[in-house]
Amino acid sequence: MVHRYVASSLYGDYLRAAIGTVFLGTPLYFAAESPVVATILGCLLLLFVGFGVRTGLRHMTRIETTPDALVTIGPFGRAMPWSGINKVELKYFSTQRNRTGGDGWIQLIVCDPAGCLKLESSLNGFDQLVAKIADAAFRNGAEMSELTVENLTMMGITLTFAEEDAE
Repeated sequence: MVHRYVASSLYGDYLRAAIGTVFLGTPLYFAAESPVVATILGCLLLLFVGFGVRTGLRHMTRIETTPDALVTIGPFGRAMPWSGINKVELKYFSTQRNRTGGDGWIQLIVCDPAGCLKLESSLNGFDQLVAKIADAAFRNGAEMSELTVENLTMMGITLTFAEEDAE
């Protein structure tokens, strides 16, 4: 199974990075005589440039599931064996205060002994990928917070495998 970040979901991030770069780069050009202002604008400009680079890296990366591993192909690609998954975090970020509107995004952090991989809900087939990762995590007895288990349940991912092992 191959998963990619949908280009249309990244356009907003590209636009935000470009707008921030232009709106901070222009005054930075004229603020060269004031080191304090130039430093502040330069640091903020670096944040927007970094955000644009991060968006570009996500755009170039694809995620594949194989029988043996979760594989990222692209810059900084790596393979994470299913049997090595030892921690999973699933976080929901709402764009509304009451968290009931359904607007927002989900971030999945999957870890093995070699490091962690962050995936966002704008990835196509995200729900199926989360289910597969959750299954591997349950089999491995991976570390998961109560919030992660609640978020998995809210996504409709059943925890029967973990409950059967507990008995």
